[in-house]
Amino acid sequence: MPTDKPLPAPTIALAAGGTGGHLFPAEALARELMARGHAVVLYTEQRGAQYVQALQGIEHVVLPARSLAGGLAGKAAAGATILRALLQARADMKRRKVALVAGFGGYPSFAPALAGRSLGLPLLLHEQATRLSMTNRQLLRFAGAVASSFPSIAGTEGFDSTRVTVTGNPVRASILEARAAYPRFDADAPLRLLVVGGSQSARIFGEIVPPALLALPKALRRRLQLSLQYKGEDADVLAARLRDGGIAADIRPFFDDMGAQLAQAHLIITRAGASTAADLLTAGRPAIFVPIPHGGSREEQRRNAETLAQAGVGWWTPESDFTDAWLRGRLESLFAAPDTLPQAAAAAVAMAKPNAAANLADLVERMLEPNGNPEP
Repeated sequence: MPTDKPLPAPTIALAAGGTGGHLFPAEALARELMARGHAVVLYTEQRGAQYVQALQGIEHVVLPARSLAGGLAGKAAAGATILRALLQARADMKRRKVALVAGFGGYPSFAPALAGRSLGLPLLLHEQATRLSMTNRQLLRFAGAVASSFPSIAGTEGFDSTRVTVTGNPVRASILEARAAYPRFDADAPLRLLVVGGSQSARIFGEIVPPALLALPKALRRRLQLSLQYKGEDADVLAARLRDGGIAADIRPFFDDMGAQLAQAHLIITRAGASTAADLLTAGRPAIFVPIPHGGSREEQRRNAETLAQAGVGWWTPESDFTDAWLRGRLESLFAAPDTLPQAAAAAVAMAKPNAAANLADLVERMLEPNGNPEP
């Protein structure tokens, strides 16, 4: 018998590596799609499953994962792990009747993305950085569309440019909710400095920032209010040194109120990961970027820092040049110029895409249409 009851919205699968930089954008898209009536499942690995708050209320599947890095034995073991994850994801997608897969990078996203393609499902890749990650580069040949966080993205050479859409990088709800006008910045106002090193923190910030601040003129020190992410055992000693120098300091191993911290900050000192960049742009705050100097993220962070500095959002320096003398000089010049920091904050606002989650969800729904055209 005919019925006017609407068909249920299709299930969307998301695949994200186990770091916050990959998982948080996937979480933001998941919640946007769920609000639109879609069923969602998120495939990740054991590290990702530890972000309990981010995954709360989202159907998720923990798959085995292993990087292909290493010698022949390591690669063989990784290949077996990827195959096992692919088969598990494929069976789960068939059971859930998944209609599309969106991959967010990180090697744990590789197997579920391939599982979706083996079922003939469209694949959307989201890239948080200014250059495609290794996993996304490997998956590019299978992708129906790429969503980018920045207007220019490297690594897509040979891919149809009409299928690349600038959506922005979705951020957590707490960051969106904390958006506020740039704090008053004049000779009488407090100077609020936020120093964060990403999910792994950054010991060098605890080593360089305190002596740099203590070398500032007394009048500036008395206005400073420092929030420093630091996991060292000498945190109490650092706090006492800063307090003795006339600087109010809040030193913690992790800030669970990052939205509020960003909202009240005049300037941030941080790494240059894509998730960090998205948070800063959304909040509209300038930063000094010190890209991570080693590991697989080195070039990605350097490119991110260069792009943001060229856009007027902040300043960057390699870690090898990040000394207490360099930082003291930079801070003195910034705090002495009444227009520089507010102008950089305005540049961040202009570059931000606070509707990134909605933009990405729109792209997903366009790809679900009969012609599957990702273009708006």
